[in-house]
Amino acid sequence: MGKVATLFKKFLTKGGFFLFLRSQLSSQMATIADNTMAIILKKTLDILKIKVIYLFYGSITSYVLATIVGQICGGAVSCFLNYKWAFKDLKIKLQYVIIKFLLIWIGSLSLNTFFTFLITEWLKNTKIATSIFGIYNSDDVFIFVKLFVAIIIGVVWNFLMYKYFVFKDIKYKNILRKIFNKNKKIAVL
Repeated sequence: MGKVATLFKKFLTKGGFFLFLRSQLSSQMATIADNTMAIILKKTLDILKIKVIYLFYGSITSYVLATIVGQICGGAVSCFLNYKWAFKDLKIKLQYVIIKFLLIWIGSLSLNTFFTFLITEWLKNTKIATSIFGIYNSDDVFIFVKLFVAIIIGVVWNFLMYKYFVFKDIKYKNILRKIFNKNKKIAVL
């Protein structure tokens, strides 16, 4: 077998760095689905001039809803690709993966939405956005912010949580027994 074929086989089957590469490729596919849906939804809402949700001081702009809907689509793609391909060698039941994935995904959704909103609003209120995009397209700054935030959260939060929690076969009953047994020993002393 040639060097390229060997490397390709390692990429498809091995853990470690190759697991990271597969997970990042899955993440990029999920990001494409996420951003495509978010951009289409935001532009549609802007064309229709729909304000989304009215809260205490005004409406949440369309990019916040678009970010949330995009995250839902991207999350579904991410879960499927990571379960079937990136972390495929693990023998974990799908139902446990889905439960753990949803917990981590809620954190990812919250982090992505919060930081996209925070940075976008900050940039829209500075001259940076208008100098780059012009006065008419300064609202489109969310697209670049969303992509930047998604990449950072994908590497720092998602990958680490997938590797060490979601796609890890953890015997929770054994962990709970150890915790409660230790507490009993402490109580006896």
